[in-house]
Amino acid sequence: MDGSGSGVATERGKRFRSPAPVLRHPRLTLGTALVAVFLAVLPRLDLLGGGWIPVLQALVPVICLGAALVSVFMLLGRRWVPALLLLAGAVLGMLPALVLGDNPQVSSAVPITVFSVNVEHSQADPGALAETIKVHHVEVVILVEVDEPLIGNLLAHGVKGLLPYRSPTVTPGDTAGTVILSKYPLHQESRIPVVDGLVAFDQPTAIIRHPQLGPIRVAAVHPLAPVVDGAVQWRRTLGSIRVWQALHTEVPLVLAGDFNASYAHPAFRELARDLTDTATAAGIVPLPTWPANGRIPAFTAIDHVLTRGLSATSWQRVSIPNTDHYGILATVTGVEP
Repeated sequence: MDGSGSGVATERGKRFRSPAPVLRHPRLTLGTALVAVFLAVLPRLDLLGGGWIPVLQALVPVICLGAALVSVFMLLGRRWVPALLLLAGAVLGMLPALVLGDNPQVSSAVPITVFSVNVEHSQADPGALAETIKVHHVEVVILVEVDEPLIGNLLAHGVKGLLPYRSPTVTPGDTAGTVILSKYPLHQESRIPVVDGLVAFDQPTAIIRHPQLGPIRVAAVHPLAPVVDGAVQWRRTLGSIRVWQALHTEVPLVLAGDFNASYAHPAFRELARDLTDTATAAGIVPLPTWPANGRIPAFTAIDHVLTRGLSATSWQRVSIPNTDHYGILATVTGVEP
């Protein structure tokens, strides 16, 4: 009797324990739950944390991909609940970082090609820049972190006749200069204003006169990087750009440059909310644009070409020697007025 009773108890014990796998690894389950919550919340935190939060947000695609891979290994090890928790956190964390939004389609379209790149303290190879412009028949160029000697060198590589119009002389300095070069005549406008007291790089704006599409406003942007003391200025500059673009809606807009921000940053999502990212032409997963040409693979998409009143038909990264940013080539179309 004792033997049969013991057997029944053992059998009942097995039946009682098996439906509760969460109890088998309580510490692992709790740990992965906390990590999952962190992943889901991180890209939604509109906080600075002394610059650490924006830096971590820039790493969201890498962190979420790593978490997804770890969850696969957990599934192989039959850690079902921790694996599913971690995978859910990775998916929820990655969703805000995707390139979503409408890309309006237009009929009777006329294309225009835009090339934007941060030339890293004017170190980029002018010959490679010129070759890209010529091969892809670029009509509007935005160069960030550029000085006048590099602009002159680029034009001397056979580009002056292709892009005879430009924005004003750039501000001297290591990273301050930004220029717009255009195939078409342009009317210079005031720079994008920033809050008083903020350090700001050049952010020129101009109206180009396209022979078929009419006036198109082009703005080149470059906020400070959100690290240490620059985080507050970065956040306020993105806010200034958002306000500026919302006030200038009378003609189509091209807003391009090094935003030092990705879709994993709430401030950038707010800025881009009513605009179309040309990267939609390449899919919903953003291809990283920084760092380039280094030992570390690119992991964050901080360079953008945003538009309003135009439709993106193609988007691609371009590798330019001697700069730590990939360039962006975007073709957009508009309707003849």
